[in-house]
Amino acid sequence: MPDKTTKGIIKIMITKMTDKELMDHYMLNAINGLGKRKIHALLQEYKSASDILSISDKEADKIFGPKTAESFKYAKSHWDKEKEYNKMLDLGIRIIPYDDESFPNKLRTIPDPPSCIYVKGKLPDDNLPSVSIVGARMCSEYGRYVARQFGLELAQAGIQIISGMAMGVDGISQKAALRSGHPSYGVLGCSPEFCYPDTNQDIYDMLCKNGGIISEYMPGTMPQARLFPQRNRIISGLSDIVLVIEARKKSGTQITVDMALEQGKEIFAVPGRITDRLSDGCNDLIRQGAGIALAPEDIISCFTGSIQESGICEHTDSSRSSESNVRYQSLSPLEKSVLDAMDIYPISASEIAEKLEKDNIKEPVSVILQTLTMMQISGLIENQGSYYIKKIK
Repeated sequence: MPDKTTKGIIKIMITKMTDKELMDHYMLNAINGLGKRKIHALLQEYKSASDILSISDKEADKIFGPKTAESFKYAKSHWDKEKEYNKMLDLGIRIIPYDDESFPNKLRTIPDPPSCIYVKGKLPDDNLPSVSIVGARMCSEYGRYVARQFGLELAQAGIQIISGMAMGVDGISQKAALRSGHPSYGVLGCSPEFCYPDTNQDIYDMLCKNGGIISEYMPGTMPQARLFPQRNRIISGLSDIVLVIEARKKSGTQITVDMALEQGKEIFAVPGRITDRLSDGCNDLIRQGAGIALAPEDIISCFTGSIQESGICEHTDSSRSSESNVRYQSLSPLEKSVLDAMDIYPISASEIAEKLEKDNIKEPVSVILQTLTMMQISGLIENQGSYYIKKIK
């Protein structure tokens, strides 16, 4: 195959690698002091990881600094390539170097690409559209509602959901996609065998079964705060569009946005109330020119051609609307009125009764509570203590 070039800088022969070549790459990336930029530079000069590992001790002293040279020589004399490689495989993890043909093309062309990635599960399909959904960890009920809605409907439209598996918006959107039976992909700031945060173990397990866990950090790398900003460039790099749902003006989400802009990605933001500090970041992005996402259709319309070509779009907008309408029409008059009185924000039975009374529907709170209980059993609403909210499947 011909050389691949990343912005005219990285020119490396792309091949389908053997286990022996993958072992060499695994060892190379394990050497302390050899960062991704140095490995890219070495591969351009020496053509393969095996050639680099064949560098003599004397040559290593000239090429590397003293500490890196010592690490290089120590690895050559002590590293059991096959044993360490099999340890990685036993964890269900595989290495995909930059110069392997399986390396994602979307990631290959970003500034500062990783020298390799470690994957548990599958990789996103380069031929399918992908959207990263990011936002506040401590999101509001509004943010939770919107994250579920977008995660679900984008996935049903055949769009791959990519995120950081973080608490809040990231994990909520991924869980919505996964629960609908569609794949999602999580990019971690640690190695793939660790679930972080551990409260998202259910999402981690679902990603491993239907999607994948991706990281540029080799097995054994524990979660560290300094690693997360760098992983954000991989989240945006694997995506065609970055969608922001709730973010403060100064937050970690802005790091992802900045990296996405550097990569030439399109940014969309969900607007919020000007009095909500969690919406400041989104509203500011819109003011600066980001696309406005008022509904999943605003994102889906950007991929209409590629989704139709893939043939995996599960529902059309009209069919989703029809299904929803049929379900609504099957409700009793009181259930319809109760549902119409509800919003995505929690509301109590007494508050619902007050709303209904304004529409000349007078029912005691006890009857409203019985109706809410039946609607909860039917899966239409969720109970939050003494309050209730509409539910998105």
